[in-house]
Amino acid sequence: MNPADRTGERIDDLGDELDADVLAAPAELAAAPPPPGLRERLLARATGGGRGRVPAEPATPAELYEARSRAMVALLGELTPEDWARPAAPYAWSVHELLAHLTVIEELTVRQFALGDEPPLPVGHPSAADHLAMGADVIAALAAAPPEVTVARWMAASAAVAAHVRSDRFDPAAAVPLHGWPFDAATALVARSFEIWAHGDDIRRATGRPLDTPAPAELRTLAATSVLGLPLLLAVAGEGATLTPTRVVLTGAGGATFDLGPSAAADPGPDGANLLVADVVEYCRLVARRVEPGALAGTRTGDGALLDALLRAAQLIAV
Repeated sequence: MNPADRTGERIDDLGDELDADVLAAPAELAAAPPPPGLRERLLARATGGGRGRVPAEPATPAELYEARSRAMVALLGELTPEDWARPAAPYAWSVHELLAHLTVIEELTVRQFALGDEPPLPVGHPSAADHLAMGADVIAALAAAPPEVTVARWMAASAAVAAHVRSDRFDPAAAVPLHGWPFDAATALVARSFEIWAHGDDIRRATGRPLDTPAPAELRTLAATSVLGLPLLLAVAGEGATLTPTRVVLTGAGGATFDLGPSAAADPGPDGANLLVADVVEYCRLVARRVEPGALAGTRTGDGALLDALLRAAQLIAV
């Protein structure tokens, strides 16, 4: 079993519903106009049996968090005075206020890792009820200060988390409740990485910059953690959908093939199984609520209502 499997399986600590095994099959769609017959060949591969070659090693959650933090630091260093005042859709914040919000959450992450003077907040604490309203007074104060003050404060919090996860004290399985979810430390880092990436792209959109695509190793960890959590998230969503054998094929560099549901260890074959094929980057953007389920391009066959419910469930943790 490779590290991506172990990352996803840590979600088992949240409940017994998960029963998933990553099938390490290659995902080989290029981001270019497809040649004739590619769709048919992809569907034949996606629904066929057997295990393919193992994709590149995924990033560890700690490596993922540090990579996303470095990308944010680089982006912030590019911003002009005019950029800081631009509106950061979909929020009612400016770019500066959005970074102030991210600073509030990064400082909360420091607290949840027990790195500060205050004890971690337990799951169900009222402050987790409204993620966007959290620390409104801090956001207002930072927005009134020069942007470099906010940058320095966010960098200090991010650096504290990064230093901890590089240390011997870091336990990937330790409980780190965050945003109302009983995460373990590794899954909390992946959730934080999703948010840092999503807000980085929010800033890029606001300032007219191209969106950022994480490295394949990072995408593999983001995707695997999300997909392997779908059985549990589907149950938490409470939509009444029953998970039947489903194959998720995420294409492109960093993608992989995953089988979910009853008899997940067996190859589901072309009949009697559901199939979702999508680009790994676009799927991860969906998880971060930057792509709507209905707008996700790709192929869906089988139980359409179940596949729609799984995509909605994939967004439950996004904040």
